[in-house]
Amino acid sequence: MMDTHFQFPTVDDINSSMVRVYNHMASGVAISGAVSWIISQNLELMAILFKTWLMWPVILLPLGFVLVMSFGAEKLSAKTLGVLFYLYSVASGASLATIFAIYTADSLITAFFVSSALFLSMSAYGYFTKRSLESFGQFLIVGLIGICLAAIVNIFLQNSMMQMLISILAVIIFTGLTAYDTQRIRIQIYSGKGDYDKAEIMGALTLYLDFINIFIHLLQIFGDRKSDD
Repeated sequence: MMDTHFQFPTVDDINSSMVRVYNHMASGVAISGAVSWIISQNLELMAILFKTWLMWPVILLPLGFVLVMSFGAEKLSAKTLGVLFYLYSVASGASLATIFAIYTADSLITAFFVSSALFLSMSAYGYFTKRSLESFGQFLIVGLIGICLAAIVNIFLQNSMMQMLISILAVIIFTGLTAYDTQRIRIQIYSGKGDYDKAEIMGALTLYLDFINIFIHLLQIFGDRKSDD
């Protein structure tokens, strides 16, 4: 007998699956925010994590989780991917703890709500539009590669104007990618191919990355830093 579990999903199936994607993504963001805030309140812990050799593991660990999940998605179980996603959320929160120490509370709150508005509006567009965003998404991915290379170059140049330009372009690109990624995730679920649970976790990871990058780069553009007093 043919297994139709992943074939011809109904509208309710698709909507339920997408809701789970958003729930995972929102939970990940909440965990990262809580971890960042908790760590930022402990000056001794901040010094250990960001002023010793531990700084590099803390910064690079989130990337490690993303790479393991991305390249191992086919072989790893949905449950393992879920555990890795939430561990990634913790690691990402630790690596971002400095933003709570650097930026004012008003800046953090404003950036969060503006990021949320951009994310939700573009994700809704990607979810409901009948227009294919494939070519648009490919263009944005090329742009993303470009700003990543520019950011690497600017590590050595330390040019504030170039950093501002990179941040502005990053907000534009990740906002656009939110729509593209949402449509791509929905199409993947609609196709009925693969494992729903895996698709939901990987979709949550993708949307998490879109949101966090919008948030971080908005902070770099408009955020007010705390005084040294």
